[in-house]
Amino acid sequence: MCMLDHRSRWSVLRRLGNSPVATATIAVPLVGYLLLFNAEIVKYLSLHTDFCRAANCAPSLRLLLLYLGACSIAIGAALYGLRCPSLIKKYDSAAAFFDAEKAYFSQPRNHDYLLKLIKLGTETEPLANDAPEFSYDGARRDIDPNSLADPMGELYRLLNVSHPKSRRAVLLSYSLGILLLLVPSVMTFGQVLAAFNWGRSAL
Repeated sequence: MCMLDHRSRWSVLRRLGNSPVATATIAVPLVGYLLLFNAEIVKYLSLHTDFCRAANCAPSLRLLLLYLGACSIAIGAALYGLRCPSLIKKYDSAAAFFDAEKAYFSQPRNHDYLLKLIKLGTETEPLANDAPEFSYDGARRDIDPNSLADPMGELYRLLNVSHPKSRRAVLLSYSLGILLLLVPSVMTFGQVLAAFNWGRSAL
């Protein structure tokens, strides 16, 4: 259970979720449908025996597995984009968050805001309808940035483990997608090994 919790944390999922490959797969379901299941394209391919047999022109098992695998990753990427906190998307660790934002939260007003976020367990505080106008108290002294490591680290930790059901759903989608993509690769690798003339290569 501990291993599952670690693997499904947003800071781990962001490695794939923030990658251009995962983002590109979001277009796969639509593009794949248009290419694989479009009647006009199937009709066109049926006229070319180099692509498929006219009597039974249908996507191969490998192509379907590639399509399903990409769709699974696309679902995970879309869910990651919707549910992962933007702070985790931006920073890969609490240390990176601290180094980049400690000067901002060292201001007294922003420090109070940080403590509110920790209390609420969220990255943004809902804006009240009767929110007071901004006022700045210059008499308050700035906070030592080094003292912010603990509260900023706590905020990052809270956001990193937020939305547990969504995190596990993303992990499942990614894992299933990668597994489906590996099957055609293994099949092709096996065929290459079977077709290779080992006796001739030894000479």
